[in-house]
Order: sequence, then C-alpha cells, then structure tokens
Amino acid sequence: MNLRGAAGRIFAVAGNTYREAIRMRLFLLLAVTGVASLAGGLYFQEFNLGSSELRFIADFGFGSMTLLGSIVTVVATVQLLYGEIEQRTILPILSKPIGRGEFLVGKLLGAWLTICSFVAILTVALVTALWIREQQLFAASGEALRVEDSVSYTGVLIFAFLQCMRLMVLASVTAFFSSYASSSMFAVFMGFFVWIISQMRGVLVEQWSQGSGVAKTLAEIASLLIPDLRLFDLGAKVFGGYALELGSVVNLSFYALLYALLYGALAALVLSKREF
Repeated sequence: MNLRGAAGRIFAVAGNTYREAIRMRLFLLLAVTGVASLAGGLYFQEFNLGSSELRFIADFGFGSMTLLGSIVTVVATVQLLYGEIEQRTILPILSKPIGRGEFLVGKLLGAWLTICSFVAILTVALVTALWIREQQLFAASGEALRVEDSVSYTGVLIFAFLQCMRLMVLASVTAFFSSYASSSMFAVFMGFFVWIISQMRGVLVEQWSQGSGVAKTLAEIASLLIPDLRLFDLGAKVFGGYALELGSVVNLSFYALLYALLYGALAALVLSKREF
C-alpha cells in the first residue's frame, strides 16, 4: 500500500469534511450559544459572589464544553458520515481510488477537527471571561485572590485538550453505529445513549459486579466495551493551586486513543461489508 497516497486521500476527505461541518447551522448555533452563555457569566458580579465567582464561571464553561460539545459531536458525526450513506453521495466518492477505510478515517478526522474547533472557541471565550472578571475582582479589592480561589489558565487549556480527547471517543462510537444504521435517528439515539451510559459506567459496573452469574458477566463486558468518560471531568483541578499531572494527562490521552481506535476499526470493518 502506498502510505503517502493513502495519507493524501485521507487528508483530502478530512479537509472536505471539515469545511462542510463548520458551515453546518447547528455548529454555528451552538458555538454562538456557548460564547453568549459564557459572556453572560460576567454579569454575575451583581450577586456579590466574591472571588468564588471565578469557580462558578469556570464550572459553567466546563459544563458548556461537555454538553454542547457532546451534542455537536453526535449530530455532526452522524450527519457527516451517515448523511453520505443516506443520500448515496458516498457512491461517487468510493468510485474513485479510495478505500472505505480511508474514507471513514478521513470522515472521523474531519469530524474531530470540527469538534476541536468548537472546543477552542469555547475555551477562548472562557479564558477571556475568567481573565476579565479576575481583573475586576482584583481592582475592586486591591488584593490578590486567595490560592483556593485562583484559577490556573494552563489547567483550563489542558482541560480543553482532554475534552477534545473525550469527544474523539464519542465520535468514534457514534461512527460505529452510523456505519450500520438504517436511519439517522437510530444513529443519533445510540450516540446519545452511549454518552449517557458512559457517564454512569462506574456506578453501573459496580452494581452489576455485586451480583452473580449474568450480572457479573455483564459488568465485565461493560467495563471493557464502555469507555468511562467521567475520567475526563477534571475541572476542579484548575483551582486551589492544584495541578493536572502530566502522567494523568498522558494516561487519559492513551485511554481515549485506545477506545477511538477500537471503535474506529469496528466502524471500518462494518462499513467494508455494507452494501450500498
């Protein structure tokens, strides 16, 4: 296989996918919604919350990244991948010298670039809101913030990176369902279902593992197949002088890559067998 040629075809698909995605109304609508909601956080000063207001703004921003980012990930991945299958625009693409696996990887890469762009927009808005409010609090009190109330902007950036990795996993899982779905609604439903289950994975596995027989077997299977996306909820680490350890970031990145590769490979396998 000509690796250079394959890489060129993958990047060509990814580029076209990215350009298509950023023109989606949903992407633009949620991006504007996220930025507007973070900008609105600057007006919470009227409640006189003091320096703890920074923590509130940050938590609000992290929640926006998680919720809105997950919506963008599921809907965009389904529309960009299954939309090609449903509208049969995949046929002229596959008639060219490009494999189905290359097509899928290109689509996933383009979707992930879109997701990262969305997270980047919200991150810039969040950092700006935090910095402006921090300066206002400092000007009002004339004193530096307490350590437990100070925010680590490096931590915010690392958190944003980890959200990109989290959403990469969700995109791969959604692509897997999109590869064999018979309707876009099914793919969207399964994407959101996995997102919800992955947030509850720890509790479900713990409850099932306390049983016996079938329940314990389900717990073992779930612990392997369902990614634990709660591991990426490290927003509290950007306050109080805490630091996100490099080892933890690296481990979470490999964890995300492992699941992304697993479900990406499964999606490629299913797509290779699908008839159009």
